[in-house]
Amino acid sequence: MSTSKDLESKECNPFSTSKFLKDVFMCSLVAFGGPEAHLGVFLDRMVQKKKYLSEKALLEWMALCSFLPGPTSTQVITAIGLEKGGRMLALLTLIIWAFPAICVMSLIALLPMWLNDYNFSSFTGFLAPMATAFVALAAWVLGKKVITNFQHFILWSFGLAIPLFSTAPWIIPIAFVVSGLLSSAFSVKIDDKDISKEKKFSIPWGMLTIFSGLLVFSIFAIQVSGNSLIQTFERFFRYGYLVFGGGQVVVPLMQNELVNSTKLMTQQEFLSGFGIVQSMPGPMFSFAAYASGLSEKSGGLTNQILGSLIGGWSIFLPGTLLLFIVYPFWEKLKAITWTQHALTGINSTAAGLVAGIFIQISLCMEWAYEESLIFLLSIFLLISAKIPSPFILVIVGFAYWLVA
Repeated sequence: MSTSKDLESKECNPFSTSKFLKDVFMCSLVAFGGPEAHLGVFLDRMVQKKKYLSEKALLEWMALCSFLPGPTSTQVITAIGLEKGGRMLALLTLIIWAFPAICVMSLIALLPMWLNDYNFSSFTGFLAPMATAFVALAAWVLGKKVITNFQHFILWSFGLAIPLFSTAPWIIPIAFVVSGLLSSAFSVKIDDKDISKEKKFSIPWGMLTIFSGLLVFSIFAIQVSGNSLIQTFERFFRYGYLVFGGGQVVVPLMQNELVNSTKLMTQQEFLSGFGIVQSMPGPMFSFAAYASGLSEKSGGLTNQILGSLIGGWSIFLPGTLLLFIVYPFWEKLKAITWTQHALTGINSTAAGLVAGIFIQISLCMEWAYEESLIFLLSIFLLISAKIPSPFILVIVGFAYWLVA
């Protein structure tokens, strides 16, 4: 996807699959706060500390994945693995990234009564200001990278305004399209020879067949089988390919079907799990492991475990397969001159979007003494030394325990 200039690995520091997967696991342990905070974690570890890719390449992946249904941050880190080592490394990246959260949420699904009575807020109060610090640093670094002239500043400001004035999930893809068209229109004229040299796009028929086959199978199977596990697969696979906008959108969809329509869960069970997943690192889509496991509680312990595994992983399948399908097109489309101009504008808007989300989060938080101190400490640790993110989590957590 990215040019050689965008990939930061050097010959003197060759790429190591095992080290890359270790870094993915480290990200999964500290990626609190949703997709935007996850982007800050990726920027901190994958770009600045380990230099697997550039800020520009990270923004391009963010833009592309925003157009696809599914969990954006999960698709972004999976895409980094796809670019560095192909589909196999991409799948390993997905598994390692989502595995800790899915395991924990599956376990919690077996303990609903304990979950309802336990108060986690006294231990997780530092997570929100810490995650906000990651977003703040990402907004600053990306803003400095993309704002190189007045046109880019306007597009950056456009992105900043989006989360402040609209929460609709479809507004972000539309904003990227508009900024791309504007940037291309006001950039240097396209050389026709550049376009004529482009190779024809090849369709990844294998991935397309797998995606279509799973889609048809899931729809057909629930018509002829009453097996609850097959219904679980169809339900969560459907969530994966219908939802744009990440966990904040898929959770209300689950509530409507699992609580209101099918009565597979109580409102209290649903809200308890939702409260926990927001305090968990990793993708918010891991809530599917909790919801699917608890939906199978009438079938016994075995069905609950199988339900958690099926629901927890099937919700990630559509977005990953669609990423594999789109990647060859995107790889070649990027080489066209007008696409490069468009991506420049899209990157500016994406960086502004991160800044706008930081402002939105800041306005919604209650900045008491403890939260302010944790935010400043997190910023200091992020910019002052190359401290691994898990150690930042431990240091900040201990500081919160001291002051609170």
